[in-house]
Amino acid sequence: MAQRFRDEYQHFLNTATKTGATGGETWKREGEGVESLSINFNPQIDTYKTILRRDAESTFKNYQLASSVSGKRCYSEDPIYDYLDELRRKAIAGETQLLEIDTAKTNGTAGHYLAVKYDVLVTINEWLGEDATISYDINYSNPKTGYATISGETITFVQDADVSL
Repeated sequence: MAQRFRDEYQHFLNTATKTGATGGETWKREGEGVESLSINFNPQIDTYKTILRRDAESTFKNYQLASSVSGKRCYSEDPIYDYLDELRRKAIAGETQLLEIDTAKTNGTAGHYLAVKYDVLVTINEWLGEDATISYDINYSNPKTGYATISGETITFVQDADVSL
């Protein structure tokens, strides 16, 4: 059984929607200056106990997906930093999309990688610090499975409800 590695999972932010207005898709890969980016699933559980039982019962409601990126180093040539810096300067949250691409899995066609596209809300937590860093949170919603093709700087996502992850 082969070990999977973090760099096989690529995350791209749509930086064309800086202030919530749609303007097409401009996918930029996150990772420059980032040591860790993981998705926390935060399961939402409804737990209750009736007077008829000693034990509580729990039911799963949904997931509340979120990521926290702490201490991203600020590089002047990084389009993700430019995106975050605009949000910071205007003191606003960013509504955009995030595309997660699994480059180790294809949909059976070479160059077509399994992917998930999310609507996301990006909020700034901290800026500057000792080493010129920016920290931010990503809250995910509305996941769409499909596949993505990567051709140079161009990334195309095609939604496919039948993709098996």
